[in-house]
Amino acid sequence: MIGRRRWTLAAAALAAAIPAAGTPAPVAEAAGAEGFSVRITSPVAGDFVLGTGRIAAEVTAADPELVAKVEFYVDDRLVFIDKEPPYEMVHGFGDEPRSFVLRVEAYRHDGRTVSDTRVTRRLLIHYQTSVDRVILNANALDDENHPVLDLTRDDFVLMEDGVPQEIIDFYLEERPITMAIVLDSSGSMKHAIAGAQQAADGFVDTLRPGDRAMVIDFDEKVFLLQPITDDKAELKRAIDSTYPQGGTSIYDALFSALRLLNTEEGRKAIVLLTDGDDYDSHFSFERILDGTRSSEVVLYGIGLGSDIRKGPLKDLADETGGRAFFPGGVEKLPEVYDQVNRELRSQYFLSYSTTNQDFDGKFRKITLKSLRPKVEIRTRNGYFGVARGEEPPAAG
Repeated sequence: MIGRRRWTLAAAALAAAIPAAGTPAPVAEAAGAEGFSVRITSPVAGDFVLGTGRIAAEVTAADPELVAKVEFYVDDRLVFIDKEPPYEMVHGFGDEPRSFVLRVEAYRHDGRTVSDTRVTRRLLIHYQTSVDRVILNANALDDENHPVLDLTRDDFVLMEDGVPQEIIDFYLEERPITMAIVLDSSGSMKHAIAGAQQAADGFVDTLRPGDRAMVIDFDEKVFLLQPITDDKAELKRAIDSTYPQGGTSIYDALFSALRLLNTEEGRKAIVLLTDGDDYDSHFSFERILDGTRSSEVVLYGIGLGSDIRKGPLKDLADETGGRAFFPGGVEKLPEVYDQVNRELRSQYFLSYSTTNQDFDGKFRKITLKSLRPKVEIRTRNGYFGVARGEEPPAAG
């Protein structure tokens, strides 16, 4: 890549894989020679962490270019690798008010390492709460795929596992959107990359005040080109820095996008562009399908060319209430991105309090229909019925 560095989103690190038993840890120093040191700046000493929190480290080095990477550990589990400052990450600490051991290790290119450790304190909480509100974003389309924006609450019928549910909140969405723009930069994109970049740049121009986005590209590896920002110029710069090489790891890229978006509040969407099948991912289709079911992210998939496997892309999009597009040639991408933008700007917000209070972890099927003839409603297909603080089952 010319003129831009990339953050590698290693699948193993994002999965918080535990290092193999018996593997010796690298010898690390609190402060090394030549002023090489690292310290945890957030959370501060003696603080407690709960829910989603930020971990940040500051590296001191005579020459910053000598710093190769910073590894983040939570309770001796590797959870993230950052290769470029600012060295930081967002971690889900869960709802259990306990202490955590945080460690960062900074590596130089010559192999020298330094580390810093911080222990957060336990927070005692003497109450328990339960959340049973289910939030849906829905699109209503007529038989020509035009948005229908004049529906009322009484025009909808909502069911969970076949049981009628009462819609509590209902309005047209106006909240900002946080998006992951995910681009295939595998070798097969050689002849389409310029057109794909131009179309994605045009999509960035549709962002409204308050909207934010990140840029992820993938070949056989996954790269975070631009963390979440509202700076359109930076987003375009990241998009235009992609170049075609290597294999294809669609599911790893989607895993990374879901993991990063799940730490965000509000409306969230993934817009994925790819031209081929997945040959290199560590994660399976089933794992990503369950990931979409346990998030509130809507996925729009764009499949280019004749080699694309339509089934998986369509299944993932349908599961979230999004859509899959198969335009054929790159010249039709601007039209597709425009359609995605129109649908994101014409969503309904609905919420309901489920009548099923048995949080057994099973998947619950949501059915949302319109009483108005010839109006199709798209929303996510369901969710895992888990109590607050628990995790849905994982597959693959």
